[in-house]
Amino acid sequence: MPLDNAERERRRTLLRDHLAAENDHDLDRIMGTFSDATEMLYNGQSFTDHESIRRAHRYFGWASAQGAFAGTRVVTDQEHFTDDEIVIEQRLLGKHVGKFMGFPATGRDFELRAVAFYRFDKDGKLTSERVVMDLGPLAGEWEAPRPG
Repeated sequence: MPLDNAERERRRTLLRDHLAAENDHDLDRIMGTFSDATEMLYNGQSFTDHESIRRAHRYFGWASAQGAFAGTRVVTDQEHFTDDEIVIEQRLLGKHVGKFMGFPATGRDFELRAVAFYRFDKDGKLTSERVVMDLGPLAGEWEAPRPG
């Protein structure tokens, strides 16, 4: 069955609320967007309970307490829809201030490109957030080629 406009707008609104909570660094509001039965999958690493999801968001710098990144924000570049999900091409921007997944802090601003898949339940809560992110720019010298 094709996705109707009402469901498309519902998903956009729910995702916008989730990303706004992240960009506002409001950890309680972020956690309020997740269902009780949820999974967050980040580059193959699974977080299946609220406490581990909360810790992962702190680690990223999505809370007032400092994580590996400071001043983090997500920018949505493109959105796509499947029968079950909204898929976002996005960028994570911020400053690399702490060790992250083996990458030592650089103190530099960064831009990490990602694709994220979000699935919401009928009550409007996230049941699945799957993110695949290119961490290459954290390695130091390497920068993605710029178009043009």
